[in-house]
Amino acid sequence: MRLASRLAISVIAFIPFVPALNAATNLTGLQIFSTDSNGNSDLQAPHAWNTGSTNQRGKIWVVRGNELDKPFLNGPTNVDGPINIPMTSGTHTYSIYTEPFNSVLKPHYSLNFFFNLETNPSISVFSPLNTSSKDFFPDWFPVPAGNRVITMTGPTAVSTGKVEYVSGQTKVVVKAFSFSSPAVYKLDRVDAQETGVSGNFDFIGQFTVEVTAPPEISSGGVVNAASFTPRLAPGSLFSIFGTDLATTQTSASAMPLPRDLSGTSVSIGGKDAPLVFVSPTQINAQVPYEVEEGTAIPVVVKVNGVSSPQRTVQVVKAAPGIFQFGEKRAVVQNADASVNTAQNPADAGSYVVAYLTGSGRVDNVVQTGGPAAAEPLSRPRATVSATVGGSGAEVTFAGLTPGLIGLMQVNLRVPGVAAGTHPLVVTVDGTQSNAAMITVR
Repeated sequence: MRLASRLAISVIAFIPFVPALNAATNLTGLQIFSTDSNGNSDLQAPHAWNTGSTNQRGKIWVVRGNELDKPFLNGPTNVDGPINIPMTSGTHTYSIYTEPFNSVLKPHYSLNFFFNLETNPSISVFSPLNTSSKDFFPDWFPVPAGNRVITMTGPTAVSTGKVEYVSGQTKVVVKAFSFSSPAVYKLDRVDAQETGVSGNFDFIGQFTVEVTAPPEISSGGVVNAASFTPRLAPGSLFSIFGTDLATTQTSASAMPLPRDLSGTSVSIGGKDAPLVFVSPTQINAQVPYEVEEGTAIPVVVKVNGVSSPQRTVQVVKAAPGIFQFGEKRAVVQNADASVNTAQNPADAGSYVVAYLTGSGRVDNVVQTGGPAAAEPLSRPRATVSATVGGSGAEVTFAGLTPGLIGLMQVNLRVPGVAAGTHPLVVTVDGTQSNAAMITVR
C-alpha cells in the first residue's frame, strides 16, 4: 500500500481557478489643469486635459506603473479615451501622458480624480511643475482649502483640499503626484485626441494611490478545493475566491497550519480555519473538524481586523472531490508512481492511487490544522467505493495521507475496461465525487 509521495505533497498547491471579480473601486476619470502657486486657475485660458473629450481639451493617456513605454490603458484611439481602471486593495502607481495643447504654462498643476463614474472630483492634489528632474515624486501638496478648481463640466468649484476618497469601507489615498514639462523626458507618444507621434514632446506625470477596502467573497466563491463544487466536509480543503482577501500573497511554512497569515483569517461556522495560502483573490484553507454540518454555514474573511460580508456554504458529512489538472484529468499515480496521463496510461488490473479531499470525519481523530499520522492510519467512518468508466473498482485502502493535511488517498485496482480515457468517480457515504479522467490501456 503506497502512502505519502511527492505527488501528494504537490497536490496541496491546488489548481488555479479565477471567477469574475469586482474591484474595491474604479478610477473613471482624471483631469489636470495649470494653476498659480495658490491653486488658482486662469478660467479664460486654462492649460487643462481630461480623460474624456470635454470642450475639445486634450486627453490624458494612462500607463500602469512607472515604465513609460508600456501600453496605454485607454488607447489607442479617441474612441477608447475614457478610462475605467479597477482598483483592489494595495498601492498602485500610474504614469500619464498628455499632448501640449494650450500655450498657458503655470508653475503648478492640479490633478483631479473621479471614481465610479462620479461627475465631481473625488480627490484634488497639487504639485509644482517639474522642469528639470526625471526623478518622479518631487514635493507636492493638496490644493489649499477654498481655492478654485475646474470641474469636468466647466464651471468652477470649491476644493476641500481632500487627498482621500471614502465610499463605505473603501478608502483611496493619494500618496504622491508629479507633473513634468515636455522638456524633461522628451518623449512623443500622443497627440491632442489620440495616441501616436505628433511632432511635439508630451507632458508626463505620475501618481501613486493607496487603496484599502474590506475583503469581498465572490458569490459562489466558497468551494471544494479539488472539485470546485459548493459542498464541503469537516476536515476537507477548500478555496475562497474574491477581492481584497489579503494584502499580500503568503503560504503557510509550518505545521500545524496557522489561523492567521499576514493579517488574514477565515471563520467558517464560527470556527477559525487553518490557512494554507492567502492572496488578494484566493484563499486555500481547511474546514475545521469541529464545524457542524448544515445547509447555510457562514463564512467570513477578516483582513487586518476588517470583516467581509458573510457568505454561506453547505457542509455535509462527506464531500469527496478528486484533484484535477489539465482537461479535468484526475491526479492519479500509476503502479510505478508516475502520473497518469493520456500518454502514460495505467494497465487494466494494476493498482493506482487517486488523491482527493472531503472524506469527512475519520475513525482516528486528527487535529484540525495538523498532519495525519502514519500510525494509526485515519480512515473515513463511512464506506468508500469507486468506479472507472462506470465499472466497479476494488478499493484496497481509503484514508488520509500520512504527513499531510486534509488530503485523502484512495488506492484502487483498475477494472478490466477497454483501452482509453474514462471517468473516475469516488463515492464516500453515498456522495459521489466529481468525474475526473484516467487513461487505461
